[in-house]
Amino acid sequence: MRFSLGSFLTKLVALLALSALGCAQDRAPERKADRSPRRLESVTWNSVKHELTWVISKGERDRESGAYKPLTTQTYLINIDKATMSFNGETRSFSKQEAVNVLALLDIIAKYAIESTLWWDQGHGRRVDEQDKAGVTRVLHEEEKRPSPEQLLLRLELLERRLRRLEGQPRQTSDETPVHPARLLQ
Repeated sequence: MRFSLGSFLTKLVALLALSALGCAQDRAPERKADRSPRRLESVTWNSVKHELTWVISKGERDRESGAYKPLTTQTYLINIDKATMSFNGETRSFSKQEAVNVLALLDIIAKYAIESTLWWDQGHGRRVDEQDKAGVTRVLHEEEKRPSPEQLLLRLELLERRLRRLEGQPRQTSDETPVHPARLLQ
């Protein structure tokens, strides 16, 4: 039996081409890249439902001024508990680890909002009125150095305990398993 390299290569190419055609049928059709300008309009975190929603506008730029003019909006939704993202009637799943990571980020933002609420309620900052538009641009005092992520997480956990005490909420029971972002940093 004589081996022919040309015949072998022809059969190999044909086999690869058939395989590629079979795989192409499984994939969604490729979409043309939409080059219209887009802008993030809003982001909403529902900490009760664990849903992250954001709105993107599509628009155009004014030829003379360059100003962006939104024409349409699209709403996207991530359900952290289900590890799914939905848009335009279609839902796709993503990894549970990614859901944990996103929840940790949003937990930090939520705790920052709580800290800012306490800061406000305690009367910090300087009132901005018509004569003084400078306002408060920093929460840290000048002598404080920037805290590490671990220090921030500890500070946020302390604030969360303090908030529960102020609201008169009972402490967590041992059967509850809260997500602790500090574990993600280890």
